[in-house]
Amino acid sequence: MTVPHDASDPRDPAAPHDRTDPRDAAASHDVAGRPWLVPDPYDASAASLTAHSRAIGEVMAGTGRLWRGPFAPPTALPTGFEDTALVVPTSGSTGTAKAVALSRDALLASQDATARLMAVDPAATATDGHGLWLPLLPPTHIAGVQVIARAHRTAQVLGLDGPALPDPLPDLRGHFDAAAFVALAEPALAQAEQAGLPAFTSLVPTQLTRIVTGATGADARARSVLKRFAAVLVGGAATGREILARAAAQRIPVRTTYGSSETAGGCVYDRTALPGVALDLETPDASGAGRLVIASPTLALGYLTADGGTDTAPFARTPDGRRTFTTSDLAELDTDGALTVLGRADDVINTGGRKVLPQDVEQAIDRSLMLRGLVRSSVVVGVDDPDWGQRVEALVTLEDGAEPAEATALVRSALRTSDVPAHMIPKRVHVLDQLPLLGIGKIDRAAARRLAAAR
Repeated sequence: MTVPHDASDPRDPAAPHDRTDPRDAAASHDVAGRPWLVPDPYDASAASLTAHSRAIGEVMAGTGRLWRGPFAPPTALPTGFEDTALVVPTSGSTGTAKAVALSRDALLASQDATARLMAVDPAATATDGHGLWLPLLPPTHIAGVQVIARAHRTAQVLGLDGPALPDPLPDLRGHFDAAAFVALAEPALAQAEQAGLPAFTSLVPTQLTRIVTGATGADARARSVLKRFAAVLVGGAATGREILARAAAQRIPVRTTYGSSETAGGCVYDRTALPGVALDLETPDASGAGRLVIASPTLALGYLTADGGTDTAPFARTPDGRRTFTTSDLAELDTDGALTVLGRADDVINTGGRKVLPQDVEQAIDRSLMLRGLVRSSVVVGVDDPDWGQRVEALVTLEDGAEPAEATALVRSALRTSDVPAHMIPKRVHVLDQLPLLGIGKIDRAAARRLAAAR
């Protein structure tokens, strides 16, 4: 089923905007001849964040193009990629880095659609959903880039002298915990209030989890600070339902996001597509699940390759001219268009002829009352097995004080008392100090599979 938004929706990215920056029309889209902006490697210092913000500002002004790709930039842009203004890496969960080429138009479409969504909140109505953004994610991937780019867009739309970012920009080199968050957030909130702007930020699920589940006084203070933001975007990986429920009970304005580098970041908020974005399923099965297909003005031009070529295989164009991107995610769409992402198609475990979605097992572990206070986080993978094809295994991290020797027995026992079918219960449970990660907090499932197989 296809679920497009009404083209007459006044929030549509293509709709006129009362406060459109006059430079939008004048800004040059012919950046092909401009040298690449390649900031020094990001080290989380305030100086490094400032350098990246300046480069992103040039992209937003239409006067530069920024390279954040996983290999050296090409000397010339290939045919069809002349409008490339930003290149960011993506690896999904495969661990193989790709260079995603985005145009300025795609970035603007994403930023303005997001702002119109935020404008529904009374705190952000007066600014059409634009505001000050507190950057807490590295500007090396699309989520972190867009936080800073939205702040530059705020300046363009509202006519500010500079990007709507904290001044000075934060130093993010320390460990992220409740105290560190408060130290960064309180000055940003004060500056936003003084400027008459709503304040926004974006977190990965691990950061949100630390704040909403912490039991110290510092954690409580962090929660009181976090709920003063107009919106807290959370994406990059699936966020547990219990964590979202806790955040809601604590009146933290969390907005869950789904998107990727190929969609210029989040294009689905709280399971609903942004204005101008349409969702569809490719060849859904009997259960109604299929690969998610996205049609959107925020789509990338495609991938640049290390040999100077291009790859546009997942991108296509519909008969009516819309560009689409076929994702690697299995999903379901409710009758009202609400999106449920089930997991990556290539992560499905086939054990004894039965298919297992790792996320179903991970969510069961997360929900189990028996495992509360024992398991902190988990990832479920399939490991090659001569008898079953693949066997289900889990890798977990434990809460402080939990006994690793008990983990396998307790996890299996807990799942046996749940509604998880027997073939989905992990045959083995491996205890790690930390789950393997890639990007900005996403689980590296390929690395997790290798770790499980090696053990």
